[in-house]
Amino acid sequence: MTFEKTEIGPCTLYRGDCLEVLAAGLLPKDAAIVSDPPYGIGWQKHAGDGKGCQIASPQGAKANTHFAPIAGDNAPFDPAPWLGFTKVVLFGANHFAQRLPEKGQWLCWDKSVGTGPADSFVDGEFAWSSVRATRNLFRHLWKGVLRDGQDAPSRQPKLHVSQKPTELMRWLIETARVRLGATVCDPYMGSGTTGIACIQTGRRFIGIEIDPSHYATACARIERAWADLGIRPNTTTTTTTTTTTSASCPTATPATPART
Repeated sequence: MTFEKTEIGPCTLYRGDCLEVLAAGLLPKDAAIVSDPPYGIGWQKHAGDGKGCQIASPQGAKANTHFAPIAGDNAPFDPAPWLGFTKVVLFGANHFAQRLPEKGQWLCWDKSVGTGPADSFVDGEFAWSSVRATRNLFRHLWKGVLRDGQDAPSRQPKLHVSQKPTELMRWLIETARVRLGATVCDPYMGSGTTGIACIQTGRRFIGIEIDPSHYATACARIERAWADLGIRPNTTTTTTTTTTTSASCPTATPATPART
């Protein structure tokens, strides 16, 4: 298997299939998995193409205004390959709750900041965490063009249909109690927001993205995140060829139906 590998300081990005990267033994077993996977919206709606996104350049100018399907969104999501890691946080887990262990905790992102149903957007999204915490609610406005924080429309366009606020990803990392200097892995990296949250909170990052356009966006955003801190780390891009080594993959405990 061959992957494009970009190293930006302590951030390592792979362009390729995350399950193949996992099978190749390229992920440390003690990494924390924090991700928003494609959980089968296209499959659930029988739409084939699944969710799409307006393509925009990381510099802020719109590029090709069209909607592109999300890789893997036309099939049900199986979390089993990732459940063997020490800490796991997965968004959209209410769509695959029956495949998760009973142990763990549900986290809620209140996107409407308590204002209730006033439009066609959902008011909240749910994530499942293998780490129990006393705080399980995060409020941050994120509804269409109404977006607060550092990813607000006045600062940059939305770069991915499933893009999450950087503030939210920072909260998830802290809530999962990922220690400073530890590695966070986002196997469905998208536009790289989890990586930016890691840079801002002092964690190492491994991101994997199969879509070349989103991969390029993530690389550019992560480089810019370092520049915003006044740091210009060395950046290298190489091609990595590996063979499958299943012994390097964490073994997940068989999931039992979750209580909902």
